[in-house]
Amino acid sequence: MSLSKKAVTTYAKSLFQNAKSVSSSTSTFDLTNVSIPMSADQAKNFVPDVNIIGEELLLLSSTVSSSTRLKTFFNNPTYPEYQKFDVLLTIFPGLTVMTKSFLKVLTERSHLKLLPEIHQAYVRLLNGFNGACEVKIVTASTLKETYGKTLLTALKKLTAATNIMLNVSYNPRLLGGLILEYGSSSIDASILKEFSLFFNEV
Repeated sequence: MSLSKKAVTTYAKSLFQNAKSVSSSTSTFDLTNVSIPMSADQAKNFVPDVNIIGEELLLLSSTVSSSTRLKTFFNNPTYPEYQKFDVLLTIFPGLTVMTKSFLKVLTERSHLKLLPEIHQAYVRLLNGFNGACEVKIVTASTLKETYGKTLLTALKKLTAATNIMLNVSYNPRLLGGLILEYGSSSIDASILKEFSLFFNEV
């Protein structure tokens, strides 16, 4: 494992554990009050849970990697880290105290460019915590609506997850069947694979 991968994993785990321990020891955000604006005192004492921190990381990560210019700016070591930090706070002035503190740590260590990777590592931890699994399905044609319930039930058994997040894409070159990818597993049940196996035997 490279040094940057170790750093990414360490950052994601420490942020997740911190958010989990803080939110479990205090009362967290109540979704029923989402339409009621918070007062300054409430915002100051607001304690986010692991899901809200994940949402903020998603916003920051997509901002850093959304355009070539921003990506170049965050990856360029000649720009001071505090400028990059200021850009993020200018775009998102309402970030939680925990996320701002985390960004300060990344700024001090010149690691703001790692935000997209940290977000991906954090999402893996969050999915495990929520009993969720992201499943990528590549099919040769569109899936029929009637397959939905059966497919989700089969995927829950296959992945042992309570929540399934589907990422469906289409590749007509498969000719038929599908390819499933989840976690580190991949199942290729496409006709294209069957043809390639057949021709390799011949």
